[in-house]
Amino acid sequence: MRRRTKRILFAGLVVAILLLAWVGFNTYYIWRDYLSGPPVAFLENDDIALGLYPGDNQSASVFTNDDLCAMTPVDSIERLRGVLKKSGVRGTFFVIPNHLGEYVLRPGDPRIEVMEGLRRDGHEIAQHGYTHYCEKNRGRGVRMGAEMYFLNVEEQIERLEKGRKILTDLGFPPRGHRSPSFSANSHTFHALDRLNYLYGSDLHLPPTTLKTILLPAQRRRLMYPYHPFGLKLLEITSQTDPTVHKEKAINVFKRYHCRGGIFAFLTHLPQIGEAENLSRLEEFLNYLKGEKTWLCTMEELSEWWLAREEVMVRTERDGDTLVVICNNPSSYPLRKIAIIFKKSVPTIKRYRVVNEQGRVLKKGDIPDSRRILLDIP
Repeated sequence: MRRRTKRILFAGLVVAILLLAWVGFNTYYIWRDYLSGPPVAFLENDDIALGLYPGDNQSASVFTNDDLCAMTPVDSIERLRGVLKKSGVRGTFFVIPNHLGEYVLRPGDPRIEVMEGLRRDGHEIAQHGYTHYCEKNRGRGVRMGAEMYFLNVEEQIERLEKGRKILTDLGFPPRGHRSPSFSANSHTFHALDRLNYLYGSDLHLPPTTLKTILLPAQRRRLMYPYHPFGLKLLEITSQTDPTVHKEKAINVFKRYHCRGGIFAFLTHLPQIGEAENLSRLEEFLNYLKGEKTWLCTMEELSEWWLAREEVMVRTERDGDTLVVICNNPSSYPLRKIAIIFKKSVPTIKRYRVVNEQGRVLKKGDIPDSRRILLDIP
């Protein structure tokens, strides 16, 4: 009897260990960002630290909006535009080119004039699938709006090209994409990469449920941009809607902000055009403006990150001068990036920042703040 009990306990222990190992493997994409930090080539050495975002910003936050289409009430877009202009916040609008396959954005549509106004205000116009609808979903337990869910690479490429052409012909060539209803599958990343999109924001922050803990999920990062399957495409995970889940949005932002993460929050038209939702949005935007977070568009963030993840820095000492050598192999500059001088060597009084070819980018005395801003081309 005692031997049998030991066997049962041992079997239970083995099952528990295997279950924990499986949960750990399946949720690796959730917890690794908390342990590993930002996936960039250089953060700091014994002499300096390099800022992760422009200026003194500790994190990045992006306002995004989904579902602007040929059926969206113009006044709801204008009301949202007014709140964003009042708050001084620019963001990214993911636009449906051919809503439900029946309502195409065309020249002369009053929404095109509004989209031009959004662009003048500094907002980005990006792509939100093609139709936000897929007949393949019928009877398969998936929302009809989850456009990409059951499509293979070639089918997605066809839809992406059609949608991109509509927006491009209207004067809004999209560089980024968000899958309708966050319906991306592994084929989506390959399709976007083959079509040379700069970035995608195709997956959403997963809820903490038994499904996300126990069932296999797409491998990704939550807090920082990443390259799925090693592709050149940059993917940025979306978070939550602060006008629906305010406390959740603030809590997620705080967790990401203190770790130098990216908080990409979303809203939807026409719902955001309602007075109560606009009031909540304005309140949330004012909260973010009180934090050291870079409020930018997805396009700006993507260009910055593609440079920031690759830039390499090394230091040498030349008498009382610290020489900082920067190498940015990307095609995007890093403007107003911070260099923080550590107090490791008290005899160092001056600095000289140069590129790999020796061209001086900036030089001078190390200021009392021990921080400078410069452009790395």
